[in-house]
Amino acid sequence: MPAGFGLILPVAMVYCGRPSANCSLCRAKKKRCDKATPGCGQCRRTGQACPGYYDPSSIIIRNETSRVIQRARAGKPSRPRPSLTPVAPPPRCSSSVSPPSTVLSTPESDNSSHNNSSWSRDLDCDNASETGSNRENGHGSLLLREDHPSLISLPSPHHTTSCLVPCPQSPITSLDGLDGLGINYFLANYVLSSSGPCPGFLNYTSDILANAQGDQELAQAAVSAAGLATLASTSKAPRMMRRARTAYNNAISRVNRALADPSRISSDTTLFAVLVLGLFESITCCGQESLDAWKNHINGAASLLVRRGTAQFATPMGLRLFGEAVAHVLTLCSRYGQPVPPRIRFLRVEMERRSGDGSSVSCTYRGPSWTLGTAHIEVMDLYHRVNPDAQETAFLQDEWETLLSQAAALERRLESLVADLPVSWRFKIVTDPEASPEIVHGGIYHIYYNSWVAKVWDGIRACRIILNQAIYCLLLREGLTWAPHMVYNDGHDVANNNNKNNNSTGSGAYAGMLQRISSTTTQMRDGILASVPQMLGFVDVHQSDGQQARLDTFKLSSHCTVPASGAYFVLWYLFLAGSLPINTAETRDWVVRRLRGIQTATGIQKAGYLADVLENHPAFISAVLPTDAFLVPYF
Repeated sequence: MPAGFGLILPVAMVYCGRPSANCSLCRAKKKRCDKATPGCGQCRRTGQACPGYYDPSSIIIRNETSRVIQRARAGKPSRPRPSLTPVAPPPRCSSSVSPPSTVLSTPESDNSSHNNSSWSRDLDCDNASETGSNRENGHGSLLLREDHPSLISLPSPHHTTSCLVPCPQSPITSLDGLDGLGINYFLANYVLSSSGPCPGFLNYTSDILANAQGDQELAQAAVSAAGLATLASTSKAPRMMRRARTAYNNAISRVNRALADPSRISSDTTLFAVLVLGLFESITCCGQESLDAWKNHINGAASLLVRRGTAQFATPMGLRLFGEAVAHVLTLCSRYGQPVPPRIRFLRVEMERRSGDGSSVSCTYRGPSWTLGTAHIEVMDLYHRVNPDAQETAFLQDEWETLLSQAAALERRLESLVADLPVSWRFKIVTDPEASPEIVHGGIYHIYYNSWVAKVWDGIRACRIILNQAIYCLLLREGLTWAPHMVYNDGHDVANNNNKNNNSTGSGAYAGMLQRISSTTTQMRDGILASVPQMLGFVDVHQSDGQQARLDTFKLSSHCTVPASGAYFVLWYLFLAGSLPINTAETRDWVVRRLRGIQTATGIQKAGYLADVLENHPAFISAVLPTDAFLVPYF
C-alpha cells in the first residue's frame, strides 16, 4: 500500500489501488491527462468538453470520527497497566472545552467488533516515547533565523510549555491508526470542495498527501497534528492532545530538515506543512506565545513564497498554495497593522500578469476575492503610513489632505467592488424577530452560497473597517491640528450635516465624513455579525424539495458540532467586530458568547483566548471622540 494512503483509512479495507486523478474521458480512454484547469488539454485538443475532476477525498476518505468518539468515551483498556503514571488534568485552555452531546453518525463497518477495543486503547493510551529533540523543543514553533533567512530554527526549551499536558513515557504499540484518525478528521472538518463561485479551501490536501514529493511523512504529521488537536479539544482527550503535540514536533523537525535541503526547501509539501502548522497554533492557542508562534509560521510561509519565486506559478498546485499563503499573509498584516512585504506584492503582480494571456489561472484568480486582495494590500499600506498608534501629528497640512483623498478613493473602490459583484456572490438578508438571540444578533442574518463566500464578504467588511479607522485618525489627529474648524462646527457639534458641499472650506466641512465613518463602521460590523449563523452551521442551505434555506435551531438545543472551517473563517472578523468601541455592552457580550461557543463546539482554542481579551479589556470610549481606542486590535 502506498505510504500516502496507509494512514488515512481508520478501518481495515482491501486496497484497490490509487484512484486516478485524470478526468473521466481520459480515464475511459486510458490516456495521460495533463490535469489542467478548468479543462484538460487533451479534451481541448479533441474539441470535447472536459467533465473536470472529482475530489479524491470523496473516494479515499470515510468519516469515522463520530463513531470513534463514542468508542473513546465508552471504551476502557482490557486490563490495568500499572506502569502508567497518573496524568495531570488538562490546562485551562483544554478544560474549558465541553464535548458535544450529539455527533453525526456514519454506517457501521463490518470490522467494528474487531476494531472497537483497539481504537479505545489508541484513544486512551499514553504517548509513545518522544525523541530527545521533541522533548527539548516543547512548543516547537517555526522561527526564521536572521543569520540564514532560508532556515527555520526551533525555539528554546522555555518556549510555551504551559499548554502541554505532562507526557509520561511508556513502551506501547504504534499509534499509526490514531494518526489516520487525525488526518480523516482534518479532511472532514476543514476541507471545502470547489463549487460555484467557491474555488475550495484546502481541497488540495488529498493530493499533497498522495503525492508529497518524497516527503509524505511531513504532510501526514502536519495534518494529523491539526486534526488530532481539534478532536482532542472537542472530546476532552488530553492524551490525544499529547499525541497531537508529538505529531506537531515531528512535523517541525521534518520542516527544518527540509529547509536545510536545497532540493526540498521549495517543495509544495514544505509550504503546505508550514501553513497547516499555523492552523495548529490557532487550534491550540492558550496565550500570547501561541499567537507569536502562529505569526512565525506565517512569516516562514512568506519567506518560502519568496524563495519559490515565479516558478511556483508553473503548476496548478503551486498557484493554489500561493493564493492560500498570500491570504494568510494578508490576515497577519491586518492583525498587526503592517503593510504586505514588497516581494510578496511583486509576486502577486507577476502572477496576475501571467494570468492575462487566457491561461487557466485567470479562471480562478481573477474573481472578486482577488480584487479584494488587491484593495486590501493598498488599505494596509495606507494604514501603516497613517500609523494611528502615533499620538502626535505625523504629517504636514498638504500631506494629510493627500492621504485623506487617497483613503476616500479607496473607500469608493471598495463600494464599487460590492456593487459589481455577480449574482452568484449575492446574499439574502433574512429578518426574523423570533430567531433565538443566542444564534442571531438583532433578529437579522444572512444566507450566502457557502461559508467561503461569506468569508470573502466579511473580508470586504473588515477591510472597510480598517480603512475607516485610518480616515478617522487623519481627521481627529491631523485635522484638529491643521484645520479644526473644518472637522467640528462651533461647540464641537458633529451632528449638523446641513453643509452639503464637504469639499468646500468653512465650518465643519469634514463633520459629515465623521458621521459616515461611524455609519459605515456600524454597517460593516452588523454584516459580520449577520454572517455568524451560517458560519457556525445554523443555516441549512441544502434544503430538499426546492425549499429555501432556513435557520436550524435544533443544532443549538442539541449542542451539535459545528463546521470547523466556517468557525475558523469568522474568528478574526468576529473579534474585530466585537472590539469596536461603538459597541454596546449587549453587542460585546453576544460576541463573547459566540466566541466561547466556537471554542466549545470546534475545539479552536484561540476563540476562547479572544473572548477573554474582549471581556477583560472592553472598549467603552465612543468612536466620535478624539482617541486612539478606535484602532485595529492587536493580539
